[in-house]
Amino acid sequence: MRFRKSLTLYKIKALSFREHTINSGGDLSPILVSLILSLGISLNLCMDGFLMVGTAIAEEKEKHTLRVLMTSSVTGMQYFIGSILFPFVLMNIINIVVLVISGISMNQVSVVAFLLVSAAASLISCVMGMIVGLCAKNQMNANLISYPLVIVFMMIPLFGNLSEKLHHISGFLFTGVLAEMASGFAEGMLYTLKPLDFAVLIGELIISILVFLLLYRRNGYEKD
Repeated sequence: MRFRKSLTLYKIKALSFREHTINSGGDLSPILVSLILSLGISLNLCMDGFLMVGTAIAEEKEKHTLRVLMTSSVTGMQYFIGSILFPFVLMNIINIVVLVISGISMNQVSVVAFLLVSAAASLISCVMGMIVGLCAKNQMNANLISYPLVIVFMMIPLFGNLSEKLHHISGFLFTGVLAEMASGFAEGMLYTLKPLDFAVLIGELIISILVFLLLYRRNGYEKD
């Protein structure tokens, strides 16, 4: 008898979950699409930015090629652009692909705004990845430094819809701004950027660049 009650309760919960995630037409509900978009975009920004860029810089430090590059004819700006160009382009392409394959009607997507926010978030992620690389002693150490950043910048926006506190914190993260925009598209809303969104993106970009320059010069990579 107890087993039958448990089985019945399980079926009720399963049907309730299905109603909230799959509509009568067999399509995914906006809630589930929003969750998938948040996961895909946040994971892309964190893994390609923090890990790809961070481990690449750490590898060059470990093999002592970074200091050789800095003492050659390569300028700091050239090295900076060369280090982030491929990950930056890759992250933006993947963000667009994730948005397209999610099944959202492109009529409800502000493409220009999404591309601008995606570009800003990707740039911040790349710069933070370079900070990780400069702080790390080797590639393994770069991975260890990246994991806490991945947890914060990926998991908070991902679970922002489940907790009011996490949703509030997510609004102050660059990954949260892009995830919030994608969630708005999933719910059929034409998302417009708020002043706070601009402040978060610009502020975190400036802060990350300043920290990178400080570490860059402190480690002696700036030419005399």
